Amino acid sequence: MVNVMDLFRLDGKVIVATGATGYLCSHFVEAVAQAGGSLAMIDIPSNVDKLKELAQSLKNQYVIEVRYYMADNSKEADIQKVSEQIIQDFGHIDGLINAAGVNQHGSIQDYTGEDYARLMNINIVGTFLCCKYFGQYMVKQKQGSIVNIASFTGTIVNKPPFNMSGYCTSKGGVLHLTRSVASEYGEYNVRVNSVSPGFLGKGMSNVKNFIKLNDPRVFENSMNNTPMHRVGKPTELIGAVLYLLSDASTYTTGIDIMIDGGYHVW
Repeated sequence: MVNVMDLFRLDGKVIVATGATGYLCSHFVEAVAQAGGSLAMIDIPSNVDKLKELAQSLKNQYVIEVRYYMADNSKEADIQKVSEQIIQDFGHIDGLINAAGVNQHGSIQDYTGEDYARLMNINIVGTFLCCKYFGQYMVKQKQGSIVNIASFTGTIVNKPPFNMSGYCTSKGGVLHLTRSVASEYGEYNVRVNSVSPGFLGKGMSNVKNFIKLNDPRVFENSMNNTPMHRVGKPTELIGAVLYLLSDASTYTTGIDIMIDGGYHVW
């Protein structure tokens, strides 16, 4: 039998990551580097300094090939152009971490139509565009893995007063997009799955930060409704992402791995 630990290695694989400097994705790309994968990291132009620093740190620490690129995942021309550049630079694409996204807290009465459209455009349209343009190269190769970062709020809804219906809708869209693209790409041996984080100490599902903005009941309510009664850590998510990118999951497609401390069971 093949060595089980070797199944999780990413040696020789090129992994693209969007939203690379974000709270979660910065941990995901380091996990890829530790597993021996090469990295093509993408973020918006305003994060260029953070992206340069992250790329240099990973290159120095793990002695892997790392390149970084500027693009807005909600702009089709940007994603088409950067995908072509990455293929030119690396020659192939073996995996994609679709982690770029935004959140906005508030009730439906708080959102404007513009707010709602922004969430859909970045979280759903952006994920779609990356699945399309990076996925086309995987289809040609007849191998590859796409990991979309969704959210437990795409399956369940937060209990008031922690309202964010626009974000919940967008992540529900990401989940169904994942299943739909998995159905289309399956015959080409390209796998498409998602990971759904629950409450975190930082990032887009940061309930502690929301307390300062709105209602002090939020953190207590959220933890009382989580069987493990605590927030999650990025280190508790990286195993799922690495599994889905690696050869350990070559017969896994169209699924969501929910990592939420049990919130969804209640």
